[in-house]
Amino acid sequence: MNTLTWGMIVCTYNRVDFLVECLKHVLGQTRPPSEVCVVDASDDWEANRDRVKETYADHWERVRLVYEPAKVRSITYQRTQALQAAEADVIISLDDDIYLYPDAAEKVMDVYESDPDERIAMVAALFAHMPPGEDTGQRDEAAAPKAPGLASQLRQLLENQLSLDAHFVPYDAPHEPGELPPGVETTGARVGGLVNGGRTTFRRKFGLQEGWSPLLLRYATHEDSDFSYRMSKHGLLVLQPEALFFHADGNDGRYDRFRSGTIRVLNLMALHRESSSSRLRSSLRLTATFARFAGLYALIDPARKRFSLPNVRAYALGAGLVPFFMFYPFEDFRGWYHEQQKRLYNRG
Repeated sequence: MNTLTWGMIVCTYNRVDFLVECLKHVLGQTRPPSEVCVVDASDDWEANRDRVKETYADHWERVRLVYEPAKVRSITYQRTQALQAAEADVIISLDDDIYLYPDAAEKVMDVYESDPDERIAMVAALFAHMPPGEDTGQRDEAAAPKAPGLASQLRQLLENQLSLDAHFVPYDAPHEPGELPPGVETTGARVGGLVNGGRTTFRRKFGLQEGWSPLLLRYATHEDSDFSYRMSKHGLLVLQPEALFFHADGNDGRYDRFRSGTIRVLNLMALHRESSSSRLRSSLRLTATFARFAGLYALIDPARKRFSLPNVRAYALGAGLVPFFMFYPFEDFRGWYHEQQKRLYNRG
């Protein structure tokens, strides 16, 4: 038996109630973690740490707890800091508002342990619609979905066009799913696409080689897609639909749609500026993608009564800025883009 350890890393900021609930579900797993590593950007991080220690005092003799203040208040920096503090073979990286179903870690670890040759780099979980304890058959529905009707097929087609995978444009070769290693199919896992949205698990030794991009600050749209795209060079990305996570909050409404869309397109252009081996090829890909999404949202925004067309404007802005982002001779692009992000996040 290829027995591995797993640890959780989580970054948090002024949401200790979410964090405490998140840890309840982590420590209550049918297969408990060997460690929990928290990086807290809150001003009162020590009080939060003490509350976590006291709330789950019975667990810390068996589970290693690392609780550190954030060196930089940014999700990418905090995740990398937590990863560097971890020691387990497999890492489950969570937002502080994600709650694991009781056997989620066990289902994930079954996949890794069925792959002794380490051909799998990452395993994505599946998001449930209801919190743990209120699942009522969601796992059965995920494992054996019903044949959709025509309306459902059309809706699914549109949703696929708007998925985070579709929004992400690779810097070089497209991600190739590959084939599952022998024996892994018995776990219920299947090949998957890029991993995003706080359902990330990965082999620590590969994660340490990549980390999250320090180019992106704050809430950093595309940070997970970028991380998983780079991780795919180390091995396969797979989905374990029997491992269910629940996203309790999701930060909905933190920013208006135009600003959220603008952050998305600017981050993607910035990642291409730093990572692409051909800026001309990236420019063509980005322009085509942004034009496609502007066209899609020209139908969707009015249909959803968003008559100011926030998504259309964001993608049209992105298309217009592609030449500037990709070819302007910046002396310090990363420093310049950090300042732009700070202004964008703090504005209004």
